[in-house]
Amino acid sequence: MTDTNYNELPELAFANTGTFLKAPSIDPPELSATTDVGVFGAPFDGTVSRRPGTRYGPKKIRQASAWYDHFAGGSNGAYNADTDRHVAHKDVTLRDCGDVPTVPNDVERTRKQVKGYANIIAETTFPIMLGGDHYLTYPAFDGFAETIDGDVGLIHLDAHSDTIEGDDLYGDHWHGSPMACINELDSGSYTNHAMIGIRGYERAGFTDLIESDGLLVEYMRDVRQEGIDTAVTKAIEHAAADTEAIYLTVDIDAVDPAYAPGTGTPEPGGLTSAQLLRAMDLLGECEAIGAIDLVEVSPPLDDDSETTSMLGANAITRFIESKFC
Repeated sequence: MTDTNYNELPELAFANTGTFLKAPSIDPPELSATTDVGVFGAPFDGTVSRRPGTRYGPKKIRQASAWYDHFAGGSNGAYNADTDRHVAHKDVTLRDCGDVPTVPNDVERTRKQVKGYANIIAETTFPIMLGGDHYLTYPAFDGFAETIDGDVGLIHLDAHSDTIEGDDLYGDHWHGSPMACINELDSGSYTNHAMIGIRGYERAGFTDLIESDGLLVEYMRDVRQEGIDTAVTKAIEHAAADTEAIYLTVDIDAVDPAYAPGTGTPEPGGLTSAQLLRAMDLLGECEAIGAIDLVEVSPPLDDDSETTSMLGANAITRFIESKFC
């Protein structure tokens, strides 16, 4: 088990505000074996390259989730007309473990804290991380992978590959590098990594990873041609091959900014909100997925209707309903 110091840091003003789907609050060490899901936030945007604001993502996603619990959280549950299924959140033992004690100007200390939180939760239950910027996937994956005896596959929904190593401006640890960092772990590898929705500009030589390292990329152009169902099916098959578990990471900028404007590095031409939700339904049916995160929601950049926070909360809720209800 990785150590995390819960009391060494003062609480940030924007941390620990509400719970996801109005779940009871609990500290990670107090989780029990009967808990189905442990949600935690990582309010950190210290590695972004353009526009900050994702530190407020966990707060807004939690607040937005209350709407989706308004109906399905009742004693009788509710009929989800989009998925054509009856869902009852009471059937899921969900606990909110609060926010990781992050350090706004210290990437290394924050990385250790996130890894420790993810590790402790994953020892007991299914962890869901609310970001925060996408660099946080690296320590969250690392903490989860330490609880798995074997290799861990990765499914990655994003506009960008985040595979940049040793950038002259940002260095090795920023939100453009988490997949490269994961590839260096003993438990992670491009061989078992599948990406969906990639459409941003990539460094020269990116396609070499496909040929030399076995990375699977379902570009956005592939999704438009084949459909989201096919892309998700291919990703699951690739990430599950010769692995003991799969980690799922969702960067909200996988979605077109027309549907998700509140993010720091938007890219036109992305997934529709309907495609994202369909993907979460399908991914929730995958038994091999043992942990997920949703990152890069930036409330200060969102529209007045808080569209991006609502979509992020809905996406996680749909995954939970598909997997546990």
